[in-house]
Amino acid sequence: MKKMYFSMIFLSICIFSALAYAQTIKILTGGSLSAGDRAKMDSIRPKFSFDEKAPPPEPDYWSPDAWAAFPDRQDASDIAPPNTKYTATQVNAPVDVFFIHPTSDTSAECWNIPINDKEAADGVASSLAYCASAFNAAAKIYAPRYRQASLYSFFDDKTDSGIKAAELAYSDVECAFLHYMKFYNHGRPFIIAGHSQGSGHGLRLLQEKIIGAPLARRLVAAYLIGGPVLRDMKGVRVSRSATDTGVIIGWNTYTRDSDPDFFANSCVTWYAGSYQRVNNRRILQINPLSWRLGGMQVPAARNPGSLPLTKDLETSDSLAPLVPKVCGADASGKVLIINKPTAPGFECEIEIPGITLFNTASGDYHCLDYTLFYESIRKNALDRVHAFLARGKNNNDKK
Repeated sequence: MKKMYFSMIFLSICIFSALAYAQTIKILTGGSLSAGDRAKMDSIRPKFSFDEKAPPPEPDYWSPDAWAAFPDRQDASDIAPPNTKYTATQVNAPVDVFFIHPTSDTSAECWNIPINDKEAADGVASSLAYCASAFNAAAKIYAPRYRQASLYSFFDDKTDSGIKAAELAYSDVECAFLHYMKFYNHGRPFIIAGHSQGSGHGLRLLQEKIIGAPLARRLVAAYLIGGPVLRDMKGVRVSRSATDTGVIIGWNTYTRDSDPDFFANSCVTWYAGSYQRVNNRRILQINPLSWRLGGMQVPAARNPGSLPLTKDLETSDSLAPLVPKVCGADASGKVLIINKPTAPGFECEIEIPGITLFNTASGDYHCLDYTLFYESIRKNALDRVHAFLARGKNNNDKK
């Protein structure tokens, strides 16, 4: 189960970490890859262009099959660690979470993965358990399936197929969000959350459909973790404390001896209506143990619980017990720096042997952005919801 999770979920790469185009179709790769990593990535390149084959069928968001998580049915987002302090209670939750899952398939068979692909669906279930479930004490969870762009799409530096796959994936996410808002939200406050490719789609969704619109008044927060979110984005407020609302939150996890150039320089992000390369501009780093913007070192003793990966998730109705004090966190630099975890369950096996990107063996903990800080995220979601509701009540009392 551990290998499946890491190779199929956390190898998901932010949609903005690989491609962009300007006024003409010009391909920019985010992949400042070594020759070895480039050869390994090229081994999973689809053998045809995006336009040579029709994409998978468009999801029908009226159908239950188009939703990986839905509040009124049992799914992987409902489970919780047995020793969490915060009870899972979606039934009475006062707000919603719209969760956008990361890439869950390393297939070379297509540019966009069908939503009914079994391998991809199993990976999505793992992302719900290990990421989306962090919000189930604070909110009802809605998670659409979408025709996710395949892993190679984000490294296509030779054609426009990768960017077309990314655009198709985003179009599904946007459609699902609009459907959710029209038929399921009913005017409730909401959280946007995602990881990696999902955070990339969430960032674009935030800029195109939420910021500057009436919806923004109902946004509790956007947890867009594991993507290159520029710190200074026009119209987008970044979080500066544990109870800020209407703000964006994100980080990228590395050890001190690793090379963060991929996120700090080479990635491409959605900004002001187009894809733009980061080019060493400041990326948003919120310390998930203090919730401070650029927050200085917080010791491991103050980490309330990290979630280890287990092999028996498919047969369990609970996650593994949380492990406290696994790592500290320092967000004062280009990326979030942690000490290397020594407890079992905090290392990743990847399906592309020997690749260094997104590999904990090389100090890149992108794959554990959520699990290392699971209990802290769980508490913070509750804190922000309570703050949002209290501010709304105070505003109403003043009328």
